Amino acid sequence: MSHSPTLFKSALLKSATGAQQETIKVTEETSDESSSLSSYTSEPSPRISKENDSKCITEVTLLASRPAITETQSTPPLPASSGKQSLTHQFHKHRKLLFKARMTKFDISNPETSSDTFRGFYTLFWIVMAIYIIQSAIRCYEQEGVILSLGFFRLFSKDGLTLLISDMTMVTTTITSVLFSKLLIWGVIPYEPLGALLQHVCQTVFLFLNIYWIFRRDWPWVQSGFFTLHTIVMMMKMHSYTSLNGELSIKYRRLKYLKEHVPKWIAEHKEENEKTSQKLDELEHEMSFLEDELVHGNTRFPDNVTIWNYLDYLLVPTLVYSLEYPRTERIRPWYVLEKSLATLGSFLLLYVTTERYILPKLYDSDMSDLRVIVELLFPFMINYLFIFYIIFECILNAFAELSRFADRNFYDDWWNSISYDEFARKWNRPVHQWLLRHVYAQSMEQYKLSKFNATFVTFLFSSCLHELVLVICTRRIRMYLFVMQMLQLPLIVLGQQSFIKKHSTTGNILWWLGMFIGLPLLAILYCREAFWSDAIFGVGDQT
Repeated sequence: MSHSPTLFKSALLKSATGAQQETIKVTEETSDESSSLSSYTSEPSPRISKENDSKCITEVTLLASRPAITETQSTPPLPASSGKQSLTHQFHKHRKLLFKARMTKFDISNPETSSDTFRGFYTLFWIVMAIYIIQSAIRCYEQEGVILSLGFFRLFSKDGLTLLISDMTMVTTTITSVLFSKLLIWGVIPYEPLGALLQHVCQTVFLFLNIYWIFRRDWPWVQSGFFTLHTIVMMMKMHSYTSLNGELSIKYRRLKYLKEHVPKWIAEHKEENEKTSQKLDELEHEMSFLEDELVHGNTRFPDNVTIWNYLDYLLVPTLVYSLEYPRTERIRPWYVLEKSLATLGSFLLLYVTTERYILPKLYDSDMSDLRVIVELLFPFMINYLFIFYIIFECILNAFAELSRFADRNFYDDWWNSISYDEFARKWNRPVHQWLLRHVYAQSMEQYKLSKFNATFVTFLFSSCLHELVLVICTRRIRMYLFVMQMLQLPLIVLGQQSFIKKHSTTGNILWWLGMFIGLPLLAILYCREAFWSDAIFGVGDQT
């Protein structure tokens, strides 16, 4: 029995069930090696009328559940795979991160938490903070004759316009990721290994050029920290965007190669036997796999590689790129206003705590280190909570509303953590998801590391980035935070012991004690020496 493209098309659809279908007429030439993707996802109807030996008009059933692929410039074909090469040896299945509509736990519009038993304590906290602001203003007026001291404001507002322009320029330069992805699609640059190497080199250059600019401008520690953190965030976004598009470009070019060469292969193997049937099944499996990999929801690669899609990705508050995200129906202006006002109010609390209760203690050279740690236990914890609330509850929710991003699971109940690995998973979900996909999972899949070694590499990478921020802010290499973060690994092992798991309250107490002591201890180790000697910490403004 001989094969034909029509029989091959029918074979490709045996595994596709439950799809929406529509009947259309397709004209095809059996002698043409280059055919569209739809001709390989169609099944012939019983009615066939032949006009001649080379052309036929066939009424077919098309799978409407998959959007048609967009035609792009011609791509150099990939080398043909060997006849019995397993699909799993050619491609890894892309692990798609699950995005779904969720709200943050402290969002007052969240119906799941609005009736929570402890909701009243949340209200009480903000009432206490309002009283705290009033008391601090009264004390400041009695001691200095003003309601609010502006020394810290003069420090972090220094060179503000240049910082704004620099930040906008830094973000704008990341758009080059779109052009790079286009080059991968067109086949100008193969993603493996050249494209991946160029990707890492360019992102490293991007990071250190911005660090150089920080030292060139000699910004104070607040501006230096903000610009460094935002640069790292943009680098992570670029990496996720380019990595996914690079992986999909390989599969896209492979699928395009199969579309162009399968008809020729069928024509050359007209006699059916066990070998050709096996090869036909392999091609069917591979093409079905590639089609599924190129489709995320209703978006098909490479339709997503556009400037508009990338700008939308920059606005969406996530570090992991996906071809599409769950969206809300509309933007609520009152919600954006609420989060904006909450940001300003929380920042006022952060400012007062820093100005009145933290900086004076760090500048006081007559106070012992132990006394400073005791004095800063409460102020540093309050500031930590404010920073968490401003970033994860206010700013990210505001950007989510503006971009209509529905998955707002920016944090989990990290305050109930009993170990440091649980805290790492829960308190900063966007960074955790990025590390999980691009460091932990990739180190196991690409470099064949064990779970323990992959965990070690992930902690090492995270510790290096955290230490880099403090090195830039303090202009000193001390490695205290790096060592403290790496010491979390044995603490994680300790937290997995049955004693801690059975006594969760004990584990939570130990974790909170570590948080209370660790923050002021880091301030002592990094800040006091620098505060006494460097102008970047505004020493002159405090005297």
